[in-house]
Amino acid sequence: MKKYDVGRIYLRMFDVSEDTYATSIEEKVVPNASVRIDYPDNYLLEDSLGNKEFVPVVFVTLNALKAMKGHEGVLARNIVTRVRNMCEYNSVPNVNELQLDCDWTQSTEKSYFALCDSVKLGIADLQLPWRLSSTIRLHQLSGNVPPVDNGVLMVYNTGSFNDPDAENSIIAEKDVEPYLKHLSDYQLHLDVAYPTYSWQLLFRKRQFIGLLNGLNLTDTTQFFQRDINVFVARRDIPYKDRLILKGDMIRQETSEFEDISKVKRMIDRKLSSQDHSNILYHLDSKNLSKYSDNEINEIYSVSE
Repeated sequence: MKKYDVGRIYLRMFDVSEDTYATSIEEKVVPNASVRIDYPDNYLLEDSLGNKEFVPVVFVTLNALKAMKGHEGVLARNIVTRVRNMCEYNSVPNVNELQLDCDWTQSTEKSYFALCDSVKLGIADLQLPWRLSSTIRLHQLSGNVPPVDNGVLMVYNTGSFNDPDAENSIIAEKDVEPYLKHLSDYQLHLDVAYPTYSWQLLFRKRQFIGLLNGLNLTDTTQFFQRDINVFVARRDIPYKDRLILKGDMIRQETSEFEDISKVKRMIDRKLSSQDHSNILYHLDSKNLSKYSDNEINEIYSVSE
């Protein structure tokens, strides 16, 4: 963060998930997988991160949104209160914005927009100096604009990861380009987030089974290479809590700098008249070590 003069950090606080056993509206959804922040002894937060802006992010699952239809105000109040408490307890500095992350669809748009309106009211009621932002997925560019102050265009997971014939579902120029015809006219300030992660996708009989990470696919005693980024299991292989079966296919996908650059150039042309920031997803030293200093600076750069 110091090396590249990162000025803003998006910090995922928790997910909002449905509780199918709940008996009351208040309990229909619950926070899940909350972040845990551990400061080392004698850690001086202000010295290290005191000049960085932090944006707490809450991921709202579609099931949770559907469960709270008609009661978005209750969900909004719980989200705002919990984020405020977590930020205060963990001494998160320089919070001026709250972000909602939700892959809303046409059928859930009304409910999500109502949630946004209610969150803004909740922020005002608690007299918090926060703007409200929302993630925007590529397919949402053609729809209505959510009632928020600004957005982050998520330019990753651009393809279908459950398609066994996809080349790269993380980011690909051909998957992004069709959506960009709506970008110039989108009536919301957008910053842009690009991927820096990799993953492995497991398929069995052409059906997507799940995501993997850390498999040594170059081990020829366990896998043989069928294509440039496709490997097949030679035998049954235990992996964490599951078993990879003989014949299963694993597709290795990465965020190649060349692919990011191609997409970024297209987006820069569309946003040439609009000020915006570029974001790397996500903060992980192992992932970021795959890029040179010049490449990271290039992704962060904004065309004049």
